[in-house]
Amino acid sequence: MKVLICDDNPNIIVQIKQLLSNISKQLFYRFDFVCFDNGDSILGEKLKVDFAFIDIEMPGVNGLTVTKHLQSINPNIIIFIVTSFHGYLDDAMDLKVFRFLSKPIDENRFEKSMQTALNVYHQSTEQIVLDYFDEHYNIFTSDILYLTIENRKTKIYTKAGNYLSKDKFDYWKNRLKSYGYFSQSHYSFIVNLKNVTDFNKNEITLSNDSQKIKVPISRSFYPSFKKSFYEYMGGTI
Repeated sequence: MKVLICDDNPNIIVQIKQLLSNISKQLFYRFDFVCFDNGDSILGEKLKVDFAFIDIEMPGVNGLTVTKHLQSINPNIIIFIVTSFHGYLDDAMDLKVFRFLSKPIDENRFEKSMQTALNVYHQSTEQIVLDYFDEHYNIFTSDILYLTIENRKTKIYTKAGNYLSKDKFDYWKNRLKSYGYFSQSHYSFIVNLKNVTDFNKNEITLSNDSQKIKVPISRSFYPSFKKSFYEYMGGTI
């Protein structure tokens, strides 16, 4: 797996590489590193990487610009924002980064977050078969935006299009539990947490490229959805 690290502090780069090397030995993964001390160098490259650890405040362009660039090359990239500056968190949330890691980096939190990220990486690259009578589709779980019930049928909204399923809503609710990034927000809605940019007690905002999509959240599901979201995001900083 290819890992990009971008930070103007060389000690942080060394620490992240060492922490990932420890994980590599424990879990038998191989990480190939590409490291930068500024974001300007990255913008001139078409680097397709699986994971990225990006500082926010750097000379030249900031980490959010770097994040957008990397996501334009690989929409499924898993990005960690590593920062001492918390004022950018709302903007980073809009970009659907995976985790926020405060400096100095807590080793236990880093290891736990990375193990979750590896699970998400494998699950995101999985395909599921969707059947609707004579129609058959292969879709990536990470491309699902949300599921709902329309005219007593399960309808799945994805980044590529919308599909009806012959399987009941409860089937999909149980099927998607194991992925760790789906949560029910309403008796007839299941939402992919990877695409959530904002929510309140009435509605959830999902992002599909530049399009903003609103789905309902009910009072009874709000506490469990909020808990699932913060667990997915790794808690608070």
